[in-house]
Amino acid sequence: MPEHATCALLGQLLLAYGAITSEQLDLALQSQETTGEPLGEILTQMSAVEPEQIERALRAQSRLRGRSGHGHTFLLVVDDDPEIGALLGEILEGAGYRVGVAENTAEAGAALMSPDGVRPTLLVLDIGLPGPSGIDFLTLMRGDPRVSSTPVIVLTGQPQFETEIQERGLTISDFLCKPVPARRLLEAVARALQGSRVAARA
Repeated sequence: MPEHATCALLGQLLLAYGAITSEQLDLALQSQETTGEPLGEILTQMSAVEPEQIERALRAQSRLRGRSGHGHTFLLVVDDDPEIGALLGEILEGAGYRVGVAENTAEAGAALMSPDGVRPTLLVLDIGLPGPSGIDFLTLMRGDPRVSSTPVIVLTGQPQFETEIQERGLTISDFLCKPVPARRLLEAVARALQGSRVAARA
């Protein structure tokens, strides 16, 4: 998980992409406190990032936040296939959830660590992701007390990963194989959220 657990999502994304260093982000955040300027403008003025990198992070930020005012429970879909991510988002939004979509574990980590209203209640996580895998990401999550109790539903086209998840002792709410019927996905989400609420009251 990113180290800067107190900065806005844009900063988290730029850190996760490796576009800026922690030191550059610290300087930009200090400047933002003084001037009130948008973080992206400050970083561009500092020559820390190119405008294209800011644009990429802003597009990801929009995807990760989901549609504002749509549903109270915020879910994050993590899938490297944009079409699958969009389809899952439509299914979940149709059931009344607010949904963000991350296309890799870097974006998912940024969303989990962001304090500005985007932190998800539950993740629907594809395991077969390029780069850091979904299993590696899940391992990091379960080892980080800030997000270790966030429920995760694994949704993958590779059923063999279920054994590896069990062998690593990683806790998940459900393991679903693609393609999954919309009804089954929604049932799994409802169960996971209910289990999370019960655990929070205990």
